[in-house]
Amino acid sequence: MSSTIIRRNGRLEMYREGADTPAYWDAHWAEHPPEPMTGMGMYCGFRDAIEQYMPRDGRIIEAGCGNGNTARTIRAAGFHIEGIDFAPNVIEANRSIDPEGVYRVADVRHLDDASSSIDGYMSFGVVEHFADTERREILLEAARCLKPGGVALFTVPHFNLVRRLRFGFAGGQPPKDVPFYQYFFSASELTADLRAVGFQITHVDAYDAYKGIKDTIGGKSILDRLRATSPQWRRRVDQPPRWVRRTAGHMLLVIATKPADGVSTVREAA
Repeated sequence: MSSTIIRRNGRLEMYREGADTPAYWDAHWAEHPPEPMTGMGMYCGFRDAIEQYMPRDGRIIEAGCGNGNTARTIRAAGFHIEGIDFAPNVIEANRSIDPEGVYRVADVRHLDDASSSIDGYMSFGVVEHFADTERREILLEAARCLKPGGVALFTVPHFNLVRRLRFGFAGGQPPKDVPFYQYFFSASELTADLRAVGFQITHVDAYDAYKGIKDTIGGKSILDRLRATSPQWRRRVDQPPRWVRRTAGHMLLVIATKPADGVSTVREAA
């Protein structure tokens, strides 16, 4: 399906199809169903951040787990992770393929977890599909549910330097009769949103420069040839140096911590 990208109010926006309903995601995951992921390690783009910052002892939720494939690789690495999603069919599919896992239906905007009840929160490519007000609800819920000192990981499409150069003059208005699909975030915008609900920023990085480059300026055939040259070149393309990731990485990654001193979030103070 073709997409329309505009730059408006300093932000990059994509219009394609609405992606903020359970029905959309159940249909999407029916085309990309759960897999056992046996023997599959965590994706290199976020593996180091998870290993370094996420708690190994304690309860973690993946908020918006989709087909659960990521959650299963994280659990296999020794983390206690539960998958939640508001799309009921994919949750049932996860339970069928992985009876030992924990998967439940829940809306990231209104979690049923008690306040200060979880140790870690992960969100891989979820909040960008929601409007500003709903995104704030999601971040507030993450802050509410985390224990003081708890850690959150958020990834979103990155409004990186390469995209700024490519779409620097792509102004305009939203297309008529084409739904909003997702935002692309700068690091300053996402970290400001997280600080506004009480988080402290611990770490900022990016990943998937392969997609960030090929989708923005092309060169897929060159990148594919490099990846096929040797395992070493594949690793260099898939996980290049940090300055390359921050310049061209498709996804922005932010690690944030709920203050251990119990500072109230906006929702709790309201």
